[in-house]
Amino acid sequence: MAVAEARGPHPLGLFLGLAMRRCADDPAWLKRILAGVRCYQQASVLPPRPQREAVLGIGGVALRDHGGEPGGRLVVVVPSLINAPHVLDLAPGRSLVEHLVRQGFRVLMVDWGNTGKGERRLGLAGLVSARLVPLVRKLGEPVSLVGYCLGGTLALAAACRLGPAAGRLALIAAPWHFDGFPAPARTNAQDVWDATRPIARQLGALPVSLLNPLFWSLDEDAVLRKFAALADREPDDPAIGWFAAVEDWANSGAPLSLPAARDLFELGFRSDRIGRSRWVVGGLPVRPEALSCPILDIGATRDRIVPKSARLRRAGVIRADVEAGHVGMVVGNTARTGLWEPLSNWLQTA
Repeated sequence: MAVAEARGPHPLGLFLGLAMRRCADDPAWLKRILAGVRCYQQASVLPPRPQREAVLGIGGVALRDHGGEPGGRLVVVVPSLINAPHVLDLAPGRSLVEHLVRQGFRVLMVDWGNTGKGERRLGLAGLVSARLVPLVRKLGEPVSLVGYCLGGTLALAAACRLGPAAGRLALIAAPWHFDGFPAPARTNAQDVWDATRPIARQLGALPVSLLNPLFWSLDEDAVLRKFAALADREPDDPAIGWFAAVEDWANSGAPLSLPAARDLFELGFRSDRIGRSRWVVGGLPVRPEALSCPILDIGATRDRIVPKSARLRRAGVIRADVEAGHVGMVVGNTARTGLWEPLSNWLQTA
């Protein structure tokens, strides 16, 4: 198996600066962190998952067929715009979509393409109204929408525009009420946007790697501890390979279009127009309380990225929590019992 070139964490210089700042009085800890980074960088790379056939597409956005029973209930999985979608289909035995297929569903997953290139003019609302909603309508039958992280935010908005075509809506670690993020996190998000906006304007898009310091800032010590812990593992420990696979995913992804990045920070973190039902999609404000379809909201108890207070607060929602983190809930050792099975069981109910 090949060894990845130019592996992260990205931006590596900022990560090393963070490590040196936090370890100024503890050189032994810094040494373990750096050993963990080296261990990650030298780990083998998982074979890439096969590219699935695009059954429908509009612009640079497509629905890719992950298989399943032709007459099975149709599930459209909506991944986040931030990072690549393959965390939902990481590897055999570590794949949410693979599990859904095995439970008899026909599964399509949204491929957002290169939103920083082919879809540069579209913000979050445009990606919903001009891409996601028309693609689902073209399927010609009711679907269950399953959205992960920011994909859940977009799936909720799409469900509001789809009406009866959205039969069910499952949100996985999806932010909606941005006023539920801790005040320091919101302030830091705005600072990151203010600092990166000139670069995004020049490029016409925001590289995902520039968002990593925002995620690190939510719990800097936790980020460093995971690398220090990696240094304590035996070289042939399979956990190293899974760590590397997830870390590679976290450092991947197409740039965000400038309008999409602006919407995330301005309509989300700065003003919470999204959570206050003042986000306009398809000419109308998105009002979750108007949805008539069943809604499942699943979060993670150790989620640093999307805290429980930032998730949908609407009455009548079925809620569940997984003992895991933001990514571990999807691909970790307990993902099957914590997320995959409860989700598929709920999707199968009449």
